[in-house]
Amino acid sequence: MNRREFLAWGARSAAGLAFCPPARWLFAAAPGRRPDFSVPPSPTLPQIVFAKGDSPGAQARAAVGAIGGMGRFVARGDRVAVKPNISWDSPPELGADTHPEIVAAIVEMALGAGAREVVVFDHIIEEPRRCLAVSGIGPAAERAGARVVVQGARSFRDADVGGFVGRQPVMIPILEADKLISVPVVKQHGLSKLTASMKNLYGIVGGRRGKLHPKIDESIVDLAAFARPTLVVLDATRVMTRHGPSGGKPGDLIHPRIVAAGTDQVALDAWAASLLGLKPSDVGYIGLARSRGLGSADYGGLRTKEV
Repeated sequence: MNRREFLAWGARSAAGLAFCPPARWLFAAAPGRRPDFSVPPSPTLPQIVFAKGDSPGAQARAAVGAIGGMGRFVARGDRVAVKPNISWDSPPELGADTHPEIVAAIVEMALGAGAREVVVFDHIIEEPRRCLAVSGIGPAAERAGARVVVQGARSFRDADVGGFVGRQPVMIPILEADKLISVPVVKQHGLSKLTASMKNLYGIVGGRRGKLHPKIDESIVDLAAFARPTLVVLDATRVMTRHGPSGGKPGDLIHPRIVAAGTDQVALDAWAASLLGLKPSDVGYIGLARSRGLGSADYGGLRTKEV
């Protein structure tokens, strides 16, 4: 993206993408209520699909196709929230953010399944518009037909997440959504050891997130219980094994060239941990999530498929 394209894209974003009008967010504000993004389980389809190759967008399409197709997850008229990792001012080849081709493929598939709107969002850590532009996710998602939310004061509503997290500002797209597709990238993390499916949900809340760090494992699981994604499409095309979560050097990466899709975020994180040479028991929040009934840490015991 050249400077003129960057400025043009930023201007379009500023023209109205930061504002999310209040709608069905109110249900989530009541204590004890949780958004339900789940779809019925299938007794025959794979629970996790691993797509290997050199085209992240094509791999995402193949993985979702093999797990039942986007029509299994998105119904006509649904409002779909897509949550990638967009936190860092870093180009796609360095693996700090989700690959933009994967995000674009998810948006296109959701719209193709009949979604009335697809919203791409994240609580971005560094300067939001620059992160969206440099990562490639902003323009790729917009070209694919998504509405891209650039976070601002009007992007949040208070909701009771529960547990240690408690009541927090939560990004409105998730509170308005009928379905949630989480599209994280696998990375090493200095505090939690791993960031993948469940840690990606840190990006749905605002406020002073640093106060959650003393109990980061509990916080991650609270968020995973609050907003269980309809589908997770996990970017392991290149994986940051050190200096996470922001990294910055090609030498920080390995290249598994895999996109995984599944409905069990615990199992996906257990698999992601193996890419970093970790056992599920090495990552505190994986065991905690399993004990709270959020999924299985034994990904090898699930129905899997390679494409």
